[in-house]
Amino acid sequence: LNDSVSDAAVKQYAIERLSKLLRHPDDLVYKADDVRRKLAQEKLLIDAQLSTDVRRQFDDVQEGIELLYSTRGQINRVKTDMQQVDRLCNQAQSYLTNFDRIQKISIANRNFVRANEFYLQFNEFHEQYTLVRQMLADAQTHFEHGDFNLLRLHYFLHKLEDFRSRALGFTGVNDADSAQTLQQMFGGLDALVAEFEAFLWHVANSIYDLSLRGRANVVVQLLKVVEAEEAADRAQEREREGAGLARRQSAISSTSSAASASAAAAAALARGPRKERRVKHYRQKLLELIQSMVARRVDDFIANEAAGLDAITEVTGFVVDELTFVAEAVAPAFPPSYFIFDVFVDEYHRAVVRNADALSSADDLEGGAILALLRWVREYYTAMRKELSIPRDRLRPPLLDGREDQLAQEYLDIAVRKIREWVANLMRTETASFAARQDAPTMAEDGLYVTNASVFLFEIVNQNIDVVIGAQRAKLLCDLVAECNKVFQDLAKQWRDLLEVEKAKQIDTPDTVAEGLVDYTMSLANEQIRSVVQAETIRDETGDRLSRSHQERFKAELSQTMDIFMNVAEAATQTLADIVFSDLRPITSALYTVDWYQDDLLQPVIETLMDYCQDFHDHLDKYLYKRLMQDLLSRFALSYIDAVAAKVKFYKGKTSEKLNLELHRATKFFKQHMDAGAVAETLNVVRILISLIDSTPTMIFLEFFSVKKQYPDLPLQLVEDILSKRDDLEKQQLKSILESLRQKFKGDTGSSLAKQRTLFSKLKNYPPLGSTTPGRFF
Repeated sequence: LNDSVSDAAVKQYAIERLSKLLRHPDDLVYKADDVRRKLAQEKLLIDAQLSTDVRRQFDDVQEGIELLYSTRGQINRVKTDMQQVDRLCNQAQSYLTNFDRIQKISIANRNFVRANEFYLQFNEFHEQYTLVRQMLADAQTHFEHGDFNLLRLHYFLHKLEDFRSRALGFTGVNDADSAQTLQQMFGGLDALVAEFEAFLWHVANSIYDLSLRGRANVVVQLLKVVEAEEAADRAQEREREGAGLARRQSAISSTSSAASASAAAAAALARGPRKERRVKHYRQKLLELIQSMVARRVDDFIANEAAGLDAITEVTGFVVDELTFVAEAVAPAFPPSYFIFDVFVDEYHRAVVRNADALSSADDLEGGAILALLRWVREYYTAMRKELSIPRDRLRPPLLDGREDQLAQEYLDIAVRKIREWVANLMRTETASFAARQDAPTMAEDGLYVTNASVFLFEIVNQNIDVVIGAQRAKLLCDLVAECNKVFQDLAKQWRDLLEVEKAKQIDTPDTVAEGLVDYTMSLANEQIRSVVQAETIRDETGDRLSRSHQERFKAELSQTMDIFMNVAEAATQTLADIVFSDLRPITSALYTVDWYQDDLLQPVIETLMDYCQDFHDHLDKYLYKRLMQDLLSRFALSYIDAVAAKVKFYKGKTSEKLNLELHRATKFFKQHMDAGAVAETLNVVRILISLIDSTPTMIFLEFFSVKKQYPDLPLQLVEDILSKRDDLEKQQLKSILESLRQKFKGDTGSSLAKQRTLFSKLKNYPPLGSTTPGRFF
């Protein structure tokens, strides 16, 4: 597993390095050889270094093996010498007469000296006890000034404890009277020790204040006391282990000599018996006190200065300042073996994690609170890395238990739910107003009809975007826009469905519907353009502030947002065009009929268009106005082509003359609202109709294929209808022409159709080129 992980890490490192060296496609051409040579040189250097290191490692191993062999021989020689010394000692005792008596006299002398020392110490104990108590009282009184010496106080107290331990040890386990007397004598010492320990931990609790007042010497004294007690604890542990080992050895060693036993007893008497000392664990207690002290400082700060999520960001500065102070004023007083700065880092971080978990586990977290929490987590890790050089991986456990993605999803759910509620309420009002149309739509300063719905819609969207940007959560921002697009899709569908319903009512039963549909449709279209502009502003201004890894997706999502609103705007302009031509339907359905040949039906068409187009010009967005005029022009031109499918008749000369006259008048009208080139290009389809009506029988074939080069989607069925309804072509002549056109038309592969779609593809009564619908003359 370790090998696989190592291989994966190496591959990842290689990929990252290559991605830095080869950033652009051109680098593969211009840099690949240089990179290959550079990497080959590095590989040679690394191989040489590895070979040298391996050789040196083998030499070290060989040297170690040789040392092991020589050490074993030295140990054997020492063993032999020690056995000889033991044998000589045993032999020397047999040379001395009265050895046992001499040994007993020596033990008696030592006991007498020890008894005399104890007598003197007993006489001085009360005086020493009183001195230590007075020193402790003075230290407690002058604590604020730091006018005391912990080391001196601890030294005298330690001497009293040591004397008590030896005194109780000499009484033995069977001397009850002596033990009781000594207990009464030393009864106050336990209270004094407890009082000293309380004072010691009070000093430890004041580490911050002492360091701040420049009393680091007191902190050093505290740590020296702790270290002295730790050394005594270790000695006690070793003594306990040694006693146990001695008991086991005496139980299993039955061959020990009497002289050896006497020597061991003499050594034990020389050290003197002691009562087993209480192990104090001062270092562990000090670290536990630091833990509780740090937790208390963090809790007090949060309770007094950073209560609630609104002020949680203040915690970062507090922790950084505290740890900076610890590094500069507190840590230098501690021995390196404590790694005390790391201890403080861990304790501060644990305290922060505990408070953060308490805040994040609340059941009523709002979306803003969640983002504030996520933003603070990012700022906390960044500050710890920049200010204190503490990487994120070093801080364990992670803030929020690593639930940042989960909280981000919770925020997203809350935000989207609120946006949906907001949009639902907004749509309820807007659609009701659109359907009722009781009042005229609102007019903006530039004369455009508006509803101001886009302002309200993007108000809540911008609020959420600003909050997410403030939290520096680029991925969450992209997810938010993607979810908003789903809401906008639903909104767009509602508007398109409502437009279809209201348009159908307007066209089918105009007398029963409320007035003003055209004005309200213009206001809806304008509002969609305003939404597009707002989405574009967010895309351009906010997108550039994101990292490259998220910038592309964010802009793509906003571009989709723009497309959604633009589709609704186009649906609105389509509705306007449908309404206009529903009013013109009685006239367009009469094209090429007797009434058309006898009367001027174009004048009411132009007057109707003039009334509508003036309103469109004054109250519709300029971009949509141009799109709508192009649509109206295209429909106007196509109405002349689609009318060919009706039962009509074309008269050579008369039909083309009237068409040319109407084409001239229509061109003049549309040029007032559009570019002259666009008008001429669109109305050219009517000129093609005129050319097919006026062409001589011998020129029809050439005329058709000339037109087909320009309009490859020209339906053959349309051409057949035009030719069949001409009054100057006989049946046999028409049949021959149509057969020739069909034969030539079958040979066309239709490849040009895939390249170009023209106005002829929008005909309603004629299928486009490539359709399987058979012509009526086949």
